[in-house]
Amino acid sequence: MGNFVSGSPTSDYLNFLISQHQMTPIGLFTVFFLTLFRIAPIVSVSPFLGSKLPGGVKIALAISLAVIFIPQIIQTSAQTEFSFNIDFLGYALKELLMGFILGFLSAIPFYIAQGSGSLIDFMRGSSSLQVTDPFMQTQTSSIGVLFNYVLIVVFFQIGGAFVFLDAVSESFRVLPIDKMIPTGFFNLNLPFWKTIMGLLTRIFAISIQLAAPSIVSILMAEMFLGIANRLAPQVQIVFLGMSLKSLLGLGLLWAAWFFILQQMAKQSLLWIKNIDDILVALGM
Repeated sequence: MGNFVSGSPTSDYLNFLISQHQMTPIGLFTVFFLTLFRIAPIVSVSPFLGSKLPGGVKIALAISLAVIFIPQIIQTSAQTEFSFNIDFLGYALKELLMGFILGFLSAIPFYIAQGSGSLIDFMRGSSSLQVTDPFMQTQTSSIGVLFNYVLIVVFFQIGGAFVFLDAVSESFRVLPIDKMIPTGFFNLNLPFWKTIMGLLTRIFAISIQLAAPSIVSILMAEMFLGIANRLAPQVQIVFLGMSLKSLLGLGLLWAAWFFILQQMAKQSLLWIKNIDDILVALGM
């Protein structure tokens, strides 16, 4: 009952670890902890990996992912023997920084979706209705929460989580655990920062693009109400227009729902794939 089936993933994994006879137990533990230091911030920040789950669940998930990545890390790292000294502390801090960078980049599509929904609610005059988003643990509008829920579902349906894990795997190849971040990291003229700035400019464009159908209809309603107010100033157009703007905003949101879903899937997957470009620019 305790025997593993020959050729199974479990037996292959154990055989690989056994074949690393040149590694000491201390070396294996240090590689595991350095891997965990990169994975743990990702699990803590990425919404689709359960960033707001209980601490014990997140720790278990981070340990599981770290164990999965260890064979690749041993093969791609020139140095696999570390001691618990000041050098190990430096590598650990670097891994934590890399983890937070990857986690933050993976969360941006969800902030974009949330911001688009909040923009629609602001334009239709219902931004005062704030609810708590359980995924992001932030106060946002009702449509912002709806967009975030929908993106979570769409993201898993298109395999976005696996694409992101591929990017995490690529990060261990571009910047192994035994390699420090280049000394010119804080030079704003480096390709890394230029790539980051280029992606940040896309955030606003994508956010407005997702909210565009509702925004256009609400702006047209505003123009119509402005003309009507000039023609009949004695009528309280403002109060009549609040319900009209809300109705038009929701109506165009429903009419363009298929387009919005397509853009959510396309832009979120494209964003995650662009993480590879950021890693290449960081590795220099």
